[in-house]
Amino acid sequence: MTLEEDLRVTLHDRAAAAMPPADDLLTEVTLGVRRDVRRRRLVAGGAAVAVVTAALAVPLLRHDDGRHQPLPAASGSLADDWDRGSWSPAPFFSLRPTWVPADLGTRPEVLQLGYNEVLQYEKDGDVLSAETGPQEPDWGAETTGEHSADVGGRTAIVRTADDYDGAGPGDRFIAVRWKLPPSDLWVQVTSFGDHTEAEVLRFARGLDGGTGSVAGTSPAPFTFSAWPPRMTTQHQSPTQVCLIGRDQRQQRQPEGLCILVTEEPFAPGTDGERLTVAGRDAELYLDAGSLTVDLSAGRLLSVTWDPETMPLSRDDVLRFAGGITYHG
Repeated sequence: MTLEEDLRVTLHDRAAAAMPPADDLLTEVTLGVRRDVRRRRLVAGGAAVAVVTAALAVPLLRHDDGRHQPLPAASGSLADDWDRGSWSPAPFFSLRPTWVPADLGTRPEVLQLGYNEVLQYEKDGDVLSAETGPQEPDWGAETTGEHSADVGGRTAIVRTADDYDGAGPGDRFIAVRWKLPPSDLWVQVTSFGDHTEAEVLRFARGLDGGTGSVAGTSPAPFTFSAWPPRMTTQHQSPTQVCLIGRDQRQQRQPEGLCILVTEEPFAPGTDGERLTVAGRDAELYLDAGSLTVDLSAGRLLSVTWDPETMPLSRDDVLRFAGGITYHG
């Protein structure tokens, strides 16, 4: 099963049942990516095992604890068309809200799902999110009620459910979806928790009338010092970033060159290439598009890609991974 199929099954199964808040859905997506990493290791069986040290010409991969020196300049040879510097993906949400429920605070996360932007507030189990973009969002739950409402002079669909997986007493699911002319972009506001429909609609109508944009208040999880040319951010969440070619059509699920940090011990198999990346133990399955690096303290950094659509060389992968700083 491919990553896309795995995620499609996950999302279908979750949509067929009552669903948890959106942050839990991101957890499900992360678990799907972790399963994909393990799948890549299995299909790469038969590769020779070697213990080597990668000679990296870019900054060391490290955990950013605020005490290290600034990134040194890259040296050595990279492909002439590779981009270099110090870059952290920085998604933004293009509709600034004019009102947010006071109990959710003012520090939202800004996420990216393919071409769509997501603004998400979360506190004490309550989640209020807004998504906009050319791709139709998922409803996120099995709903029991549907009616229409006016949002800025446009007819919006409102779907509701009195219960969902993980709901507490008085919690309710409410989602409002409409299209924003003249670009015909989708906009959807989704609430999991104790907020009323009137509050959700007030937030939605405020988005419609907002001006400017909202940048993420949380730092990007990674900084890169070298990356393949003509790439753009396809996915960003607190623990994962995916890069994809600017000319490639995108989906909402993570795809492309993906970097993910998970909480699990380093447990290399018997078929991968054992090596060190910037002094850290690592395991590479080049033909399967998977590199796993031990960050210590029970954490792994995984780099995955599709070798058919992104034929990276061994040196490319090691240089790219060696130039990652993790801000966790």
